[in-house]
Amino acid sequence: MADCGVSFMEAKRYYVTAQRERSRAGYRRTMRRQARVRIIILAVILSFAIAGGLLAAANATGGMENISDCNSEVGNLTALAVDQQTQEVQDAVSQQTQKVQDSASQSASQEQQGTPVDVTSVPHIFFHSLINDDRAFEADVIGQDRVAANNAAMTTTAEFDAIIQNLYDAGYMLVSLDDLCVKTTGDDGQVHIAPNTNLCLPEGKKPLVLSEDDLSYYHSYGIGTQGYATKMVLDENGKPKCEYTDADGNTSVGDYDVVPRLDSFIESHPDFSYHGARGTVALTGYNGVFGYRTNDYYKDINNPNLDPDQVKWLQDHPDYNFDEDCKNAKAVADAMKAEGWTFASHTYGHLNATDTPLDKLQYDNERWMATVEPIIGPTDKIIFAFGADIGPAGGYTSDNEKFQYYKEQGFNIFCNVDGNIGWTEFGDNYMRTGRVALDGFTMYQAMTADAGTHHIYATDYEKLGIHDISSFFDSMRPTPIESE
Repeated sequence: MADCGVSFMEAKRYYVTAQRERSRAGYRRTMRRQARVRIIILAVILSFAIAGGLLAAANATGGMENISDCNSEVGNLTALAVDQQTQEVQDAVSQQTQKVQDSASQSASQEQQGTPVDVTSVPHIFFHSLINDDRAFEADVIGQDRVAANNAAMTTTAEFDAIIQNLYDAGYMLVSLDDLCVKTTGDDGQVHIAPNTNLCLPEGKKPLVLSEDDLSYYHSYGIGTQGYATKMVLDENGKPKCEYTDADGNTSVGDYDVVPRLDSFIESHPDFSYHGARGTVALTGYNGVFGYRTNDYYKDINNPNLDPDQVKWLQDHPDYNFDEDCKNAKAVADAMKAEGWTFASHTYGHLNATDTPLDKLQYDNERWMATVEPIIGPTDKIIFAFGADIGPAGGYTSDNEKFQYYKEQGFNIFCNVDGNIGWTEFGDNYMRTGRVALDGFTMYQAMTADAGTHHIYATDYEKLGIHDISSFFDSMRPTPIESE
């Protein structure tokens, strides 16, 4: 108890004095004094427990917010000491406050002295929805074309778990797209982008950006018949999870896709996330989002814009309520944002932005703003469907009409697909990153020496610290795997 900085001998002195006082009035005064000191000593001991706990939490997470909370708690106890007018306790609390401030300074210094990040070379990996069982590969049930698409573009839950563990073991730590850049607004209202030169990670950690495309549970995914989750839901604790229906028709809620699976991994491995960073989810709008049919076309089964799959779904779901689906989808989005996830446009109609004329991209974006933004809120990120960019490497130019349009609509961060992992480009008013998919096609190419693009993807996986793909490549996959 000597480290407390509070003299317990002082309490003893009060006690001895009380025994020596013979007058009743003197004795009562001493007892009041003694009780007051005991209360204050208890308050200070509690302050050490609270401050120590908060400091431990702050150090565990690497965040400075918890240290600020600790300062606030000690400040409250300081006020208590002043009210009690006990100089010894005030001195003790001052000493504890100094300890907290010293620890805060040390924590900030350690972060600044950590590993500086070259934000132009941060790997950006991505996934689509995860496959949970072998129904995704049953050609006699779902057709060969669907099997080929599932096999090439998707990752199984077992493969995802192994990949994330490999990345963690290699020293990677998730950062957000926003961590890579600094945004400032000029006098003209224009947003300017610059590399974040102050981003530092703990010693031994390397940065990694992650995204997931098409978290909509399209009708083409079979809705409970191809091994995918069917929708995002909230569990009893308000955490984002997935609903999944197995081959026997049993429905359960759990970690059946990227979002809840990664959240659970970070919960047990908090040093895989820099300041709570998660990934960025790229959303289209034509089938709704998160498995909810939030496209307003669904409100009328006779709407001529509905395709046959959408009409059939409405016929199969006569109790569908548009407003209820929008409400539930927004609750999921809010819960995801609270966990650290961010969102991006993937275009409303999953369009190839390279080939699509500007006027059609404009209409598409208007649809996205009308049907997706009300669910997820504003975003300044666009992840191009198919990885199809609106300009070549080397920079977006002022005469690029598609770029100028998206900038006018508030987009600052642009993401394509690039076979060379770890590529980020900065212009005065944008940031652009190249992504690499970790899916059936790239895994097969990387592990197969005579595959056509083996050298490209083998290098990518090697850079990521993923060395033995064959050890977790799912045996239920048919091979060879061709690109979509």
